[in-house]
Amino acid sequence: MFGVSPQPGGDGAPPGRGRATPAASALCALVALAAFGQGCLWRSYAEVMRVHLDVLSSLSDKAMVNAETGRRPTSNDVTELTYPLQRGRQFQHQYRGYADRESYKLFVIALDRYQALTEAIDAARGDEVRWTAERPRVAAAYDAWRRAAEQVRAALARGG
Repeated sequence: MFGVSPQPGGDGAPPGRGRATPAASALCALVALAAFGQGCLWRSYAEVMRVHLDVLSSLSDKAMVNAETGRRPTSNDVTELTYPLQRGRQFQHQYRGYADRESYKLFVIALDRYQALTEAIDAARGDEVRWTAERPRVAAAYDAWRRAAEQVRAALARGG
């Protein structure tokens, strides 16, 4: 009646025509999500990198203020320093497709400098004598980290 065939679905369309199978729908959704995700990654690369630099800078600044006041770091302080480094390395891995960019290359160097700073702090914190003796080395590692971070920021500002 009214031109509707008794085909499955009752809409008159032959089976398999005019409708996407669940697998095809899932594939389309996956392709759309991947395209959207890549667009988000592309747009957020610089912003995410800046956030990493800000967090790493904040924690290294805190460590240096503590060092300048003579406060020897604890193991918890070192853990606090190393966690954002791990997150920065995850970012490095996630965005490895940007490895040809100047900012990416400089960010990897900055992470290495930050790691050298955390290792210097960890090595020096064992006792008060060692901490006092190693504070100039820690300060030099901090300065190297800060210079590297500024180079990354400058490259991001240039669009690299």
